Amino acid sequence: MSKLGVLQRLLVKMTLEFQGLVPVIVAFVDRLLLCQKHLWLGERLLQTFDRHLLPKATTEYRLASYFPIFDRIAANDTIPARGLLELLTKFIVSVVEKHGPDTGLKSWSLGSKVLGICRTLMIHHHGSRLFVGLSRLLAFTCLYFPDLEVRDNARIYLRMLICIPGKKLRHLLNLGAQLPGIAPSPHTSSFFNVQSPRPSHDPKKSRNILSYIHLERVVPLLVKQSWSLSLPTLGIGGDEPGYMGGTIMDSEPPLDMENDVVDGSSSDIQQQIVSETEQIDYPQEPLRVMDSKISEILGILRRHFSCIPDFRHMPGLKIRISCSLRFKSEPFNRVWRPATDLDDGVDALPAIYATVLSFSSSAPYGTIPPFHIPFLLGEPPTNGYSLGQKGSLDIVPVENGSEEEESFRAAVTIELEPREPMPGLVDVSIETNTENGQIISGQLQRSITVGIEDMFLKAIIPSDIAEDEVPGYYSEVFHALWEACCTSSNTGRETFPLKGGKGMTAINGTRSVKLLEVPATPLIRAIECQLAPFVISVIGEPLVNIVKDGGVIRDIIWKDGASDSALDVTTSGNDYDDDKEPLQLKYTEEEEEEEEDDREESSVNISSNRNMGCFLVLIFLPPRFHLLFEMERD
Repeated sequence: MSKLGVLQRLLVKMTLEFQGLVPVIVAFVDRLLLCQKHLWLGERLLQTFDRHLLPKATTEYRLASYFPIFDRIAANDTIPARGLLELLTKFIVSVVEKHGPDTGLKSWSLGSKVLGICRTLMIHHHGSRLFVGLSRLLAFTCLYFPDLEVRDNARIYLRMLICIPGKKLRHLLNLGAQLPGIAPSPHTSSFFNVQSPRPSHDPKKSRNILSYIHLERVVPLLVKQSWSLSLPTLGIGGDEPGYMGGTIMDSEPPLDMENDVVDGSSSDIQQQIVSETEQIDYPQEPLRVMDSKISEILGILRRHFSCIPDFRHMPGLKIRISCSLRFKSEPFNRVWRPATDLDDGVDALPAIYATVLSFSSSAPYGTIPPFHIPFLLGEPPTNGYSLGQKGSLDIVPVENGSEEEESFRAAVTIELEPREPMPGLVDVSIETNTENGQIISGQLQRSITVGIEDMFLKAIIPSDIAEDEVPGYYSEVFHALWEACCTSSNTGRETFPLKGGKGMTAINGTRSVKLLEVPATPLIRAIECQLAPFVISVIGEPLVNIVKDGGVIRDIIWKDGASDSALDVTTSGNDYDDDKEPLQLKYTEEEEEEEEDDREESSVNISSNRNMGCFLVLIFLPPRFHLLFEMERD
């Protein structure tokens, strides 16, 4: 072993035994690094500390005394960061386990120092080499560290590591102030003292942002529209919107009869008795008698509606619209980046930071939360840009057309809480920052269109329904709702409590028949493409065989015969409707038997004589509406 190696081992041994020597050793290393002739010696010494000091260091609180050495190791890109990241991860876990009422300030100080070392690593190392180990350390810190400020800073660093490519990340970190806990070394004092630019907003520059910043739907609507219908408030009071209409009401609390009698006077008691007598003698509604079938239907409906939240008293059901945000580099550079700031290759592409998208709509969609995008790179020009210019990116996308395009788009999710299932338009405003601190603010010209198909949801399943029981539950709900929509049904005057215990709703169904001259094959393909998640049953042997072979629609109820289909529900509902068909009297028993035989033969051979089968489709429309489809081909 050379004399230099002996000296290095001696320094490591003395550092482990005497933590007070750490500032002296750090000053010695800094002097070596500042000298061009002895730079290699300083790097060799740091490599020795990395190989021999880190494995012997314990994860106790006294490990913090070695943080200045760790910071110098992190700042040297010739030393792999794997060992340092593993030691820091174990240390953070130890701090979390030892945290108590008396260690709050110490935990904050130690966590801040660890994040300072992580920041140094991100500045001096390539992101691809750090990503796995550093992302685990930051993820654990932002999830479990006891101090809120440290968790927030770790979350910010994690988002930056994931979203921002290497050179732009280093440039952004250079402009920021150093985290408290580690004093900057002399050779990097000017490195951290760069003043951040003051935020500035120029309204003139923001006028034409709609020409190069675009927010678009990922999945276009089937039905195109460019208008929005909004109704004025129809309610008497200003607290409740008019679109609630009265189909949902609050259940009145039960009257406390005992308190009324005790607190009221004798005249009040007499008036109360008289009013009760009048109600008994003159009932406002006729007495209703239910059979077992109606009682079963009501039980199914009460169970179903009890799972639907009342949006007036609790968070309602939300729908999500997937969009993508992008912006063009060339027009952006002409407005926001001077020519002197332009680099070569991918570094010439502009970027926007801390983007906030705000949404508003005249349609009844509730309060729409804003969406935050930490970083977005501009789209490259169509000409003069090649994949070979991506050498400066630390983490490069796969050289594939779709992957390349996705790297310049940010996924945006718009969350709506509809009060009524109606189409509409969502206006979008943007506020973001450029690399040199300028603020871009304005409204995007193209609104996001919300269609009726965006409202399509699967019916809510009660928590006690097993997975293999879901198809049967959907079938019960479908037939119960179908029966309740019948004009002659006894369920028309029933009210059903919603989830939350306060709201109640009633069923007011509407039926319609649409005849479409469409061949069977395109119709089946369209249903499989657009309505597959909402099909709850397929009836009829020919149709069952076709749909099963396709393999798109699964986990539903298959019925080879049509005798127990929803057609029976329609027929049973119309049998009691005297306004629709005249009463036909049978004069002989033979004529009645022929009628029954014809009806049985018609129901058994319905798929062969009338049609090939039918689809039953159940669609839930928030907040509490339903669409029921019975699709058959004559």
